Amino acid sequence: MHISIQQFMEIGIKKIEKVVESFINDDQMNIGEFVLELGKPLQELQREIIAETIEGIDEVYRKSAYRINHYVVERARVPNSFTSTCGEIKYKRTYFKSKETGEFIFLADKACGITKNMRKSEDVVIEAIKHVVDTSYRISGEHATHTEDIISKQAVMKEVHSLEIPALIPFVKKKRQVKVLYINADEDHVSLQFNNKKGDLKVGENGYKSNTIEPRLACIFEDVEKESQGSKRNRLIGKHYFAGVYKKSEDLWEEVLEYIDAVYDEDYLEHIYIMGDGASWIKSGMDVLGAKCYFVLDKFHLNQAIMRAIGHLGDSVSDARKAIYDGIRSEDKKAVNTVFDIALEYSDSENRKEQIRRTRVYISNHWEAIIRPNHDEYARMGCSAEGQVSHLLSSRLSSRPLGWSKKGVTKMARLRAYVANDGKVCDLIKYKQEKQHRMIQDEIKIEVDKEIKRKQKTYTDVWNHQTVAGSTRLVDGMYCLTKKLRGII
Repeated sequence: MHISIQQFMEIGIKKIEKVVESFINDDQMNIGEFVLELGKPLQELQREIIAETIEGIDEVYRKSAYRINHYVVERARVPNSFTSTCGEIKYKRTYFKSKETGEFIFLADKACGITKNMRKSEDVVIEAIKHVVDTSYRISGEHATHTEDIISKQAVMKEVHSLEIPALIPFVKKKRQVKVLYINADEDHVSLQFNNKKGDLKVGENGYKSNTIEPRLACIFEDVEKESQGSKRNRLIGKHYFAGVYKKSEDLWEEVLEYIDAVYDEDYLEHIYIMGDGASWIKSGMDVLGAKCYFVLDKFHLNQAIMRAIGHLGDSVSDARKAIYDGIRSEDKKAVNTVFDIALEYSDSENRKEQIRRTRVYISNHWEAIIRPNHDEYARMGCSAEGQVSHLLSSRLSSRPLGWSKKGVTKMARLRAYVANDGKVCDLIKYKQEKQHRMIQDEIKIEVDKEIKRKQKTYTDVWNHQTVAGSTRLVDGMYCLTKKLRGII
């Protein structure tokens, strides 16, 4: 490392002085260009220090007594390179061969965590994933380094697809004591290019491909408050997101339940309200979260359904709408149905009649969830599920003409929820590496267990009384026994 620093003192400082001089004398160079030009010699120093450090580690191995006893030099000064955020790192190292196993290995690479096919370091992956949360794979690859080096969009996509994104369950020393929790739930509708590989989308009876997937979102929070004094905007207190494509509805709600158990004092908690459009997957949350959980139909979807049913009434729409809401407030289902009967009489098409019937069934099926706010003040909390889906999912997945794979949608939805919950991308990379390490350790353990069982079987066979007793003389028996014991070792 001292060589790199010495060279920087001799050459790098002069480059910096030249940049400073150019900035002072050149009216065309702005402050932004000045900052970028100053960074280049510093990035060059970074690259040289990294390369020199790896080569220094390689030299330590070459000279060590342990290496001399266990490894022989197969080839010296083998070049390698990988991309980092400060540019391409180029270095040379030694290729060794184990005297015991015959295995070939770059000891310096192994010591530095540089794998065989590694083309980019973890810092590049972290930068790419930080950007990919909000921008495309291509743009993320362009911003993955602080130099002009670019990571391909395919490489960025592979990194996203390979992520393991766990539900972010915080550890709290003291659980929060709240009486009420609210959960907004809704889904997005995302277009697929394919499920797992191109061409695997099925064509339905209508002749169209089934190319839509619905990532689901649940947002749990404690209450709302003003963003600041005098502000018209509200913010959610203690919000936490859950998002992704789930095989079963229960999988999402199990994550929610795990979070509630970890963060909140169950003895103090009295009510949990799930608010949404009434989809079956949303209401299934009550089965998982238990007796304290209630469903409330959100006003946005209720009003949307009502307006679809009475929109053809012209000047009488406002009167019909008021009559329906009066019936809801007085919990008079008959009065509500009377309005729909009138709407049916004045309907101008069979499609309109079918829409009115569907709205009537929709309200009837969710009647308890609609009138709950009448007698439960906690159930009067507004629902912002549509806005949350738009902000967290649609803005990246479906608001622009994009096509996704099933894995891409799943990973991106979970990644955006993870980041929105203040999760750190660098922790995801560590989690992925630790999981890979555990998998390797498990594979080793399986092989070791197989070997132990094989040895145990041999050992049992040796001590089997029939084996020992098969000899007519004790000496012959001991000889056979000794011979078989040697086979175990």
